[in-house]
Amino acid sequence: MPHLYLALSHPTPQALDLPLLAQELTALVALELSKQHELTALRVSLHPAQDWFIGAQALQQEASYHLVVQITAGTNSEAQNAQFIEAAHHLLCRCLGAVATASYVVLQDLDAASWGYSGHTQAARHHASTLRASRLKSM
Repeated sequence: MPHLYLALSHPTPQALDLPLLAQELTALVALELSKQHELTALRVSLHPAQDWFIGAQALQQEASYHLVVQITAGTNSEAQNAQFIEAAHHLLCRCLGAVATASYVVLQDLDAASWGYSGHTQAARHHASTLRASRLKSM
């Protein structure tokens, strides 16, 4: 299911509650994108302000983030994607405080045959569930 990668820079990173942020982002993905909570993976990386540039200038006193959410192509509508991007931005602003305008949320649609988890592609999982449903229907 979804994989999230959150890169962020914050003036006081020690003040961040990363476990709480992980809980809230995972819940948001389940709510807004209808993804399975227990299969949502999140990777967080913290970057010092002097290593984060916007408009060729290092960050000063504000935070910034870049959130990439990898999902299977075609599983969400444009409206769901827009709602998620807005809600994720509000969540990150609430958790991080003052956030640079050029902070991004990216929904990366991946072909079902090109990614998966536990050694199986999403396409193979869909095919297997379709076969099971067909067999049950014919019984």
